[in-house]
Amino acid sequence: MKKDPLISFKLAVFLAVIIALSFAVISLILQNDPNSRMVFGDLASPIIELVVIISLSYAAYRSQGRMRVAWLMIALAVMSYALGDVIWAVLELVYNQNPFPSVADLFYLLFYPLFALGIYFISRDRFSYLEELKIILEMGIVILTVGLIFWLFLIEPNLSNEEAFFPSIISITYIVGDFVLFFALLRLLYSRFKEEYYGPLILLGLGMTITIISDCIYSYQNLQGTYISGGLLDAGWIIGLLLFGLSAFLHASDEKYDIYPYFKSLPLARSKVTSYLPLIWALIAFILLINVDQMVREPDINLMEIIVGIIIFMVLIRQLITEKALSESEKNYRELVDNSLVGIYKTHLNGDIIFANESLARIFKSESVEELKSHKIVDFYKNPSERKKIIQRLKNEGKLYQYELEMVSATGETVNMLLSANLTGNTISGMLMDITQRKYTEKALQDNEEKYRTLFEANPNHTILVSSDGVILDANSSAARFSGLSTGELIGRNFSDLGIFSEDNLNFARDKFSRALKGETLKPFQYRLINKNGEYNWIETQLVPIKKDGMINSILIIDTDITDRRNATDKLKSSLNEKKILIKEIHHRVKNNMQIITSLLNLQIQHLDEEEIVAATVLKESQNRVRSMAMIHEKLYLSKDFTHIRFEDYIKRLLSDLLYSYEINPDLVKLVVDVEDVDLNMETAVPCGLIISELISNSLKYAFPQGRKGEIKVSLKHVPEDPKFVLTVADNGVGLPPNIDLKNITTLGLELVYNLTRQIDGEIELDRSQGTKFRINFNELKYKKRI
Repeated sequence: MKKDPLISFKLAVFLAVIIALSFAVISLILQNDPNSRMVFGDLASPIIELVVIISLSYAAYRSQGRMRVAWLMIALAVMSYALGDVIWAVLELVYNQNPFPSVADLFYLLFYPLFALGIYFISRDRFSYLEELKIILEMGIVILTVGLIFWLFLIEPNLSNEEAFFPSIISITYIVGDFVLFFALLRLLYSRFKEEYYGPLILLGLGMTITIISDCIYSYQNLQGTYISGGLLDAGWIIGLLLFGLSAFLHASDEKYDIYPYFKSLPLARSKVTSYLPLIWALIAFILLINVDQMVREPDINLMEIIVGIIIFMVLIRQLITEKALSESEKNYRELVDNSLVGIYKTHLNGDIIFANESLARIFKSESVEELKSHKIVDFYKNPSERKKIIQRLKNEGKLYQYELEMVSATGETVNMLLSANLTGNTISGMLMDITQRKYTEKALQDNEEKYRTLFEANPNHTILVSSDGVILDANSSAARFSGLSTGELIGRNFSDLGIFSEDNLNFARDKFSRALKGETLKPFQYRLINKNGEYNWIETQLVPIKKDGMINSILIIDTDITDRRNATDKLKSSLNEKKILIKEIHHRVKNNMQIITSLLNLQIQHLDEEEIVAATVLKESQNRVRSMAMIHEKLYLSKDFTHIRFEDYIKRLLSDLLYSYEINPDLVKLVVDVEDVDLNMETAVPCGLIISELISNSLKYAFPQGRKGEIKVSLKHVPEDPKFVLTVADNGVGLPPNIDLKNITTLGLELVYNLTRQIDGEIELDRSQGTKFRINFNELKYKKRI
């Protein structure tokens, strides 16, 4: 989270002024003590620069996008400058050496491209093609003229200097750096920015200007050998740096100080001198050309004439572009006036129409502007006396805004107008807006309001409009009847004070109301309210947020009395419960009856003689079949769903009972169950259970004779993207005898399997390749109504 600055911008400005004045005053006090002045200048500058670097870094931290990069580059530039000052101070104070030229110059010179790069990254608005071209020409004129001045007064004297070559090159490089900085300053001046950027950028531009001027004075003094380290000239650099820091601080601060309007109010900014600046610079270049003999020894007149000629040519091209831009601007203005949806006019007090645009002609349904101007303006007033009132008010007040009146078109139709007028001498000028459609819309809105009011009142639901703080703004008659209060008594009261909530329900309602105000989407909810007779009514409530200017400012509460519906639902649930208990009891009794049948068969088996093996086997098989059906009914009455059973549990239980019934050693015959999570209805489960019981019984009886080991596998899968199921019962035993044919079955068990397969709309396949494998494809049967 970005924190606010520790000090205000006003305090920052005050501290900057104190620092600048203190530096200048101390420099003046120490002017007769060169050593102390030098020490003060060398030590004070890096400290001030550190403060400026912190301010620039803070601006980068608080900014985003290109502006963050811009402030970061400027901070790096000042940091490079500060490193130069530190090296300068070490060389001058510690080693008593002349710091120019030295490695400090490398960091000083790095300041200029970094700073210019920072200016380049400042986000600016785009110009039109002609504007861009005009700016390029104006910047070219200024740059050529300033370059000429730099050449004559700074670069040429350095080249002609009889001193060492390397110091001269370094001095010239500083001048080139100032030229780069000046170019960046021009780019800043000739750009358009967001409104909030102008304050910081004005301070930044002033700091750049002071820095360039200070650098030029330094170059001239250095050329003359009159520069004094720690002197007043250093105060110029300090002021420039402080302005950099203030511009960054203003940009980073949430405080808004609109410097731009004050800057525009200055006499120079208000005058049109800025539009003539390129001409002034061209004139300066021409004066330099005329007087160059008196300023410079052995000047290159031919080169200067070429440069001045180029400047004058650029001035002429700029003038042509300016005239073209002005012509296009006038054309655009005319098109804007003619294509405006608002009628623009100028009339004389006597009623003559002096000027009218195309829109006004269209509003009054005149054939043309000229045809419109052939009439008196009073001819278009529905009530001519209205114009006299307007003229009188204009004479008293001078201006008239948004005055509504009725006028008539050339075809005699009434036109509702919104008039703005200004009286200057005997001329009335202004705009007329056709608001006829708006009037129709207002009337339609009024009619709709009445319709919606009728619907609101006729709504049988209790409907209340509540403000964000819980105060009732409106309520319909249904809500009034429920509460026992009139609509007038409800409006203005807090909904929690109506006495219709119990304590628990009031907290519940407040929570829902609070969540709705936060913009949460709430489903209708139910709770009980107390009506005017003190009885509890079940209510279903819908909260509808009402937005204004993108913010939720009220909630529409729609309460539906569901007491009768709730009572009917409770009765239905009670009846359904009784039916569930009855069905559960039926399944339980069927299962018990089947267990009785199983027990009877078991008793019958016990009374058979040992020679009656066939009869015992038949009875045992019948017993297993009955048990498989009884298990299904047991699963159904133990389940919450009386129509489906979980088949995996059923198969495991069935197989376990069959192993026990046939007294099979589980160490010899291994049962493998691979059943998906399948639920089958009773119509399918009963025959499917009997099929599994028959096939497993066959495997247990015949597949593994004489204690042979083996494996029986039961699999039930659902076919993907298909309603079919696949039941597989396989064993790796001795296999079926070769004379058994599924199409011509003689055994009861397999015949039962075949018939049951047909009952569940299935198909059976037999695989004898490895033991015996039955594969049955079947569908889950749909419930058929019993007769």
